[in-house]
Amino acid sequence: MSGIYFGGGVRLKSHSALTKGGKSTIKIELETADHYEAASILRQLDEVGQEQKKSGKPAKPEAQPRRAKEQLRLAAPLLQLEDQRERDT
Repeated sequence: MSGIYFGGGVRLKSHSALTKGGKSTIKIELETADHYEAASILRQLDEVGQEQKKSGKPAKPEAQPRRAKEQLRLAAPLLQLEDQRERDT
């Protein structure tokens, strides 16, 4: 489980929640005058996001190409040509 820690220079400005389709979204707005504190919080949030990506669903294996069924080939039919040469008979 992940957590975010911040010092006394950070204040809770507002928060809200929205539920839609069985899932809830919570928005938290923080306020600070210290840029280092803001950077620390953003770094922690980035780490949480990376942990969630790693522990998420395993990647699907790449689809293997299907083997084409070997087609049986028939010999081409013989051409029905007549001999147009003159015959010496």
